[in-house]
Amino acid sequence: MGNKIGMVSLGCPKNRVDSEVMLGLLEEAGYELTPQAGQADVLIVNTCGFIDKAKKESIDTLLEMNNYRQHGHLKALVMAGCLSQRYQRHLWDRLPEVDAMVGTGEFHRIVEAVDGALKGARPGFFGEMPVTGFDRPRKLTTPWYTAYLKIAEGCDHTCAFCAIPQMRGGYRSRPLADVVSEARRLVAQGVRELVLIAQDSTIWGHDLYGHPNLARLLYALQEIPDLLFVRLMYSYPTQVTRELVQAMRDLPVVAPYLDMPLQHAHPDLLKSMGRPFRREKTERVLGMVRDAIPNVTLRTTFIVGFPGETSQHHDALLNFIRDMKFDHVGIFTYSPEEGTPAEKLNDPIPLAIKQQRRRDAMILQRQLVGDVRGRHVGHVFPTIIEDAGDTVSVGRGPTDAPGIDGVTYVKGRFTVGSIVQSRIVGINEYDLAAEPL
Repeated sequence: MGNKIGMVSLGCPKNRVDSEVMLGLLEEAGYELTPQAGQADVLIVNTCGFIDKAKKESIDTLLEMNNYRQHGHLKALVMAGCLSQRYQRHLWDRLPEVDAMVGTGEFHRIVEAVDGALKGARPGFFGEMPVTGFDRPRKLTTPWYTAYLKIAEGCDHTCAFCAIPQMRGGYRSRPLADVVSEARRLVAQGVRELVLIAQDSTIWGHDLYGHPNLARLLYALQEIPDLLFVRLMYSYPTQVTRELVQAMRDLPVVAPYLDMPLQHAHPDLLKSMGRPFRREKTERVLGMVRDAIPNVTLRTTFIVGFPGETSQHHDALLNFIRDMKFDHVGIFTYSPEEGTPAEKLNDPIPLAIKQQRRRDAMILQRQLVGDVRGRHVGHVFPTIIEDAGDTVSVGRGPTDAPGIDGVTYVKGRFTVGSIVQSRIVGINEYDLAAEPL
């Protein structure tokens, strides 16, 4: 019997896709996959290095998995992902528990890494990830009807607080043919919802065609039979163009949903953060989207406690949240990241104040969300059933992304993965109540 492989995948959906490719490659190479860490001969931790909390979780998870040398079957521990890429030299000597490292650039060499680790070679691979040739196997870790589709690697933006370019390199769009080919394979496997992800999805194609061309990709995905939703995540305000909005409006496969992380609303903070837009521009973009797609769902995220943020700046953010009436809002407290421009600003705002500002923003959003979500009452949405109850099933329609937004409770018992046309009849904060047609 071959060696068994277990994996813990941490961090964002982009990391999750990398994990799925690694699992697919390992299974293709003859390794047996197991969800039981205690049964694994090799354990892989795909790490996140985005913020301090994520770094600590990654290291803690590695050390926890290493305990299976004494309490399980563990022969080799492999560290993959962002933390490996960012701190490869620093961590080699400080983590003797790790038998191999694979960075974000060469996770496709995971089979070599595992083979080498089992032979005691302690290999490490940290080159730059190619964006072509994605005809590689993927072992989906999402429910069978939903999958993330990565359309680019890396990032060219220079946000002062972010270390992603250090870990993922510059922005490289995947060629259209590669993206569509993978999408067709996923749909052929039964996937009905594709969630498009990248560090900035809206700039896709600028390095291939000389200008962003996400609309072209959406039109190509529209041609795939049996695909229910294409959902746009990680958009950037400066690239939400009229052409893109028209494609979202005109293409039935594109969910009326847009995720646009804005980070702040006050011009002083946006300038300090290195964000190349202002509130007025954002308001015009949001207005354009809502005029074209009245039922659009808008998600965003903000950072509180960035160096230099005053109570007046925070009040401006709260006013912006109040005025813009987003469906979904995520709030993060700032923490300095090593090697970023913002690190030089130190971290002068006490943690207690950051946490209070986060609470203030989340309480405000909770007060607003009832009216915002209430506009869906009376509308009919296709709903993917995710959990079949005896009298009420749980699903998601176009208004909610997997894992981060609300759900729709549909009266009746339906098969998981089935698509039910549902009329929204009520709301409970972020969740919707519906009856089948």
